[in-house]
Amino acid sequence: MTHCIRHLALAAVCIFSSVSYAAEEPSVTLDRPGAGVKQIKEGDNVPDEYQRESLALKDWQQRHLSAPGKNEQWVEIQDKYALVNIPTGTIKQMVDKSKVKP
Repeated sequence: MTHCIRHLALAAVCIFSSVSYAAEEPSVTLDRPGAGVKQIKEGDNVPDEYQRESLALKDWQQRHLSAPGKNEQWVEIQDKYALVNIPTGTIKQMVDKSKVKP
């Protein structure tokens, strides 16, 4: 019986720790005409327009963001900065704007 309770307690700790971790992961909710509401986070693909050079943040250094790599650019999506792989549209990193030094 004690052995079973230990396993249940361990399972509960694992479940709640993974839920709290997921809640802290930066994400953005997009509500787009024709596409509906979609939440995007690191590893997801951005809509095509965020792959355009015209939306790239040229002043990423002043915003205290890391240097984008080859074929990457920082873009602003609502209250987040997203480092996007240009050819694939994959979000490599998301940073909450409120956590970046002005």
